Amino acid sequence: MTQSTIITDRLARHQDLLDKARASNGGCRDWRGWKVAGAVELVDFAAKTPRMELFSIDLTGDAHFTYGIRMPVPRWPEGDRLLIGHAAVYDLHYQEEWRWTSPPGWLPLGLWEPKDIFHPNCRPSLRGAICLGTIQPGCKLTEIVMLGYYTLTLQDFVLNEADPHGVMNIQACEYYRNHPEYLPLTKAGLFDPWEGEAA
Repeated sequence: MTQSTIITDRLARHQDLLDKARASNGGCRDWRGWKVAGAVELVDFAAKTPRMELFSIDLTGDAHFTYGIRMPVPRWPEGDRLLIGHAAVYDLHYQEEWRWTSPPGWLPLGLWEPKDIFHPNCRPSLRGAICLGTIQPGCKLTEIVMLGYYTLTLQDFVLNEADPHGVMNIQACEYYRNHPEYLPLTKAGLFDPWEGEAA
């Protein structure tokens, strides 16, 4: 299978997910429009991001998406050595009231895989909750995807246990203070090739 065929198939899968989600879109007219616009933006965003794959789009109530990104992911250390995964599966959930009010920083984005995430701003026991800090009302879905990527690759992090906006794993704070060589795991942006994606 050629690279162009793989890309075409991926884009077709994303469009199929979007079409099915449109057909079951629920809620008031304004909310339905907001969800569809956000889903279209996310599908277009994934088309520009070869490392990203959309797995599900559900617009029946809240806006709910699952997606994967090929990327370095910090996993629980073995002894003193940090294990690094090569992909993450995210769970993005957006409620209607968050168009006007700020959601809790840990609520919109979670992590299904890997289960053993090791990050100061993540807690595996809470649907792999990822704390993104202060999120503005009406934050675009694509912005949340970007925040999740830069947080998980340790390009954006909080190591101060007293910070009320982010720390969910005190042990990880101490680990990364003692191992700054892992900060960040990569400098590649989400639209850039990742040097380890073939591993």
